[in-house]
Amino acid sequence: NNNNNNNNNNNNNKHHNPTITSTTTSTSTTTTTTTTIKNKSTTSLLNLPPASAYTRPLVFVEAMLCGAVSRSTAQTLMHPANTMKTILQSQPPGPNSKSFLQLLSPASLPLLTRGAGAQFLLSVPHGACNFAVLEATRRLMSRLAARGGESASSSSSSKGKNRPALGPALDFASSAVATVCCSVVSTPQMMITDNIMAGNYPNLSAAARGLYRSQRGVLGFYRGWWPGLAGKIPSYGLTWVLFQQVKRLQLSAMSRPPTDAENTIMGCLSSALTVTVMIPMDTVKTRLVTMGGGPRAYAGIVDCATTVYREEGLRAFYKGLPPRLLSVVPMIGIQFGCYEFMKKLILSRRAKLKPGYR
Repeated sequence: NNNNNNNNNNNNNKHHNPTITSTTTSTSTTTTTTTTIKNKSTTSLLNLPPASAYTRPLVFVEAMLCGAVSRSTAQTLMHPANTMKTILQSQPPGPNSKSFLQLLSPASLPLLTRGAGAQFLLSVPHGACNFAVLEATRRLMSRLAARGGESASSSSSSKGKNRPALGPALDFASSAVATVCCSVVSTPQMMITDNIMAGNYPNLSAAARGLYRSQRGVLGFYRGWWPGLAGKIPSYGLTWVLFQQVKRLQLSAMSRPPTDAENTIMGCLSSALTVTVMIPMDTVKTRLVTMGGGPRAYAGIVDCATTVYREEGLRAFYKGLPPRLLSVVPMIGIQFGCYEFMKKLILSRRAKLKPGYR
């Protein structure tokens, strides 16, 4: 009987072992397949074809989405450095003023993160409006320039010489148009966030109520409109022109579209040069926006610039340069790199590739 029982157990194990082996093999295969799919998905996201590889450009709504994601991501990540810049530019000289090294200490972190929520919320419509109008204006100007070139009576050789010069001019003009249109959103954002970062208001709701009551209602949100535009038009325009020119140089040198990392680096290089040139105007803008209603009120751009130079010297215009470089250069790099990636991502799901890229 014992021998019979042992034989029966052996037979049962033989019957059950294939099932266990099969189950293990099936599970292993499923796990391998899932891992392979994930790896392919990750690889495909990192190797998307460039935006120029698709049969159509972004439509207006798609450009709004790309701009909203890229701008809000960049501004939120770099908000502490931007707050540091605003504090250094807006504070008057005195024993209570903070230095750059003091603001770098860990104890200053709560100070540097104030207004981050307001910055995120207000940067979403800002980025959406800016990039959508920029793309639409650039395409419209390119079509008008092409029609003008076709109808011109000049020779084909002279057209070829003039055409390269149109690229930077159209880039700057389209950026200027987008900046003016976007100022409807960006000026209130600048007024609210700059005043929160300077310590005039604790949060978004307090800043909105305070500016509304103290500055003639809705017009109070646009008190910094002219100094803001005077600084933003050349600053944004120059940055965009330099970015596009560096992209063209990269394409001609490497004979391939730039990667996402290269787009970020090129955005950083473009913004670094622009910030260094435009920092005095940015300092004047910050003083006008954050001190316009206080005891150190300025009559305008010229009065602010001359007063700061007379009372504090030329160095005062460059006090905010180190944190400005730390905030704006990575922010523009992240913004441009994220925008180019979002363009490829959306077009890869909603547009068809050109025949040469299939």
